[in-house]
Amino acid sequence: MGYAPLKLREKSRVREYSAPRYYEIAFELNRKGEVDFLVHCFKRYSPRRVRSVVDIACGTGPHLLRLADRGDMTDFRLARPVDAAICMQDSQGHLLKTEQLVAHLRAVARCLKRGGLYVFDRYMVSSWTNPARRWTWSKRRGRLIVRASFSALNDVDPVSQVFRERMTLEAIENGTRRLYRQTHLSRMVFPQELKTVVELAGGFEFVQWFFGFKPHQVLERSRHPIIMVVVLRKK
Repeated sequence: MGYAPLKLREKSRVREYSAPRYYEIAFELNRKGEVDFLVHCFKRYSPRRVRSVVDIACGTGPHLLRLADRGDMTDFRLARPVDAAICMQDSQGHLLKTEQLVAHLRAVARCLKRGGLYVFDRYMVSSWTNPARRWTWSKRRGRLIVRASFSALNDVDPVSQVFRERMTLEAIENGTRRLYRQTHLSRMVFPQELKTVVELAGGFEFVQWFFGFKPHQVLERSRHPIIMVVVLRKK
């Protein structure tokens, strides 16, 4: 089909967070809307008031970064179960194989109370003609300006469903310019495939899915969605 196969390689992710301050500033986008959506889901779909939440693969967390080599999102346990779990910014995409995703879902289910919710977002292809998407923006904090460019769904392999993500951060502060680039592999899932994986993993029931963080926009009624947000509930 004209696609060069992507090689699946495990590689260190430390380099991608070598500029955590700039990363945090650049991606401080739409957080209020996303949190509003999470609160909506907690109130509507949880059988109890959500008081404790685990944030899986939370990115630039300074302590979790140092603990990264002591944990695995496909095999982890908590001292006490929590009411809800979240996994944002398509972090599940770092799991490049279906068996890794199954193991991840089972690990999350273990750390939730009965009825606990798991909310996460995933990229998906809605068109094979030109699936890649690219965003550019800039953010200012004091004298620091961060210009960001991020693209996803590059070089999609239709068999493995693996694609490349690319990010560039240009930081300008006190007349000094710094440039950071990263690229890594990620994997998308199709909606019906995801439902099958959830059934295979066991432990969860499907609740609902949406296009983006919009409670009124159910996935089935959305046109050309590229991000699906999924709500699962522990049985």
